[in-house]
Amino acid sequence: MKKFLLYMLYFSLIYDVVHLIYRAITQYSLENFGYDIFSIIRDLIVIWIIFKITRPKKKRTKFKHFHNEAIIAEMKKEYEKALDIRTEGLKFTTLNNAERAGLYAGNGGTYLYLKDYNNASLCFDKAFELVQEEKFPYDEQFIEVIESYVKANRKEDALKLVESLLQRQSYHKKFKKLQPIREKLLT
Repeated sequence: MKKFLLYMLYFSLIYDVVHLIYRAITQYSLENFGYDIFSIIRDLIVIWIIFKITRPKKKRTKFKHFHNEAIIAEMKKEYEKALDIRTEGLKFTTLNNAERAGLYAGNGGTYLYLKDYNNASLCFDKAFELVQEEKFPYDEQFIEVIESYVKANRKEDALKLVESLLQRQSYHKKFKKLQPIREKLLT
C-alpha cells in the first residue's frame, strides 16, 4: 500500500513539474505559476510525511534505549514486553556491568510487581553479582528486594544480601537502615 501511494505521488509530482515547465514556456501567468508551485510543494510534503510516518524505528543499541523503552512498556502495563526488551539488552556485549545490573534489577522489579518472587530474586541475584565490586548508593527499594527473597522462600539468601549491603556503610551511611531487617531475619 505504501509503495502504491508513493508511486502515485511521484507520478503526480512529475506531472506537476512538467506542467509547470510547459506553462512557463508557453503561457506564463502569475496565477498559473503560483498554483503549479503550490501543487509541487504539496506533493513533496505528502511524500515527506509518508516517509516520516512509515520509516522503521531505530534499533536499540544502548542501555538508555532498553531502559527507557522498558519503562514505557511498563507504564502501558505491557509487562512481558518490558521483560523482553530488557532481556534483549542483556545480549549486547557493549554494556558494562552496571548497565547489565540495571537491566537485571529492572526485570526483577517487574517480576516483583507481578508477584513472581522466584524470578524476581533470581534477577536480583544476577544484578548484585555484577556490581559487587562497584560502589552504589542506598535505595529504599532494597527493602522490597530483600522481602522478595523471603517471599521466594530464600531467607538465608536474603540474610546474605542484607549483610553484604550492610558492609557498604563504609561509603554510604544510609545502608545502616537495613540493620533492623537483619535483626528480623535472624529471629
